[in-house]
Amino acid sequence: MTEIPRVLVLTVNRQITRFDETVKHLDEQGIKWERFNGFDNRICKLNAKETFDIDRAGERLETKHVAATLTHWAAWKVMSYQPDESFWILEFDVRFVDGWRDQYEDAMSVLPDDWDLVNLGAACCKGRETYHVAKNLYDVRYPLSGHAWLYRKKCLETLLTIHQKINAPLDIAMFTMSLPKLRCYSILPRLCEQHNTPLPP
Repeated sequence: MTEIPRVLVLTVNRQITRFDETVKHLDEQGIKWERFNGFDNRICKLNAKETFDIDRAGERLETKHVAATLTHWAAWKVMSYQPDESFWILEFDVRFVDGWRDQYEDAMSVLPDDWDLVNLGAACCKGRETYHVAKNLYDVRYPLSGHAWLYRKKCLETLLTIHQKINAPLDIAMFTMSLPKLRCYSILPRLCEQHNTPLPP
């Protein structure tokens, strides 16, 4: 069985029911996790002025998007100093689907040696340029959603450099700025959803 690497679950330093429900779910799935407290958008109070034109023209960057990006960036930075060569980052509303572990095993068995990161919860892949690697692993150019990623340490320098610029929600910023520079793979169908958040295929 493929060993699951170190797992960070992103949240903030206050009581959140969804986080409590999520880590209970992870425990039930046999996933050993660590809490990573990031930037709380209730405290940040940033007034972002940027707009982005991906889904809806003129959509505005919100404080929650900035706080989320800063949280992921901080987690990348911390992990860049750690000995772990790979790790998962999960957001606090992740939910794994039935049978996900076998699907994960299948994908890891055919993962190319050149990989940088793998989207475990890839969304908005339909209609994108896609190449089938093998089994349930695909090279999608490029997936959205950031609630579940497998990272390889060697990609962190690229992510840390590029995402000092915050001009869109992180998954969109990765789509436009960093994923084209990395070897990104996606497991389809995705291994996990977001609680109470419908995700397109």
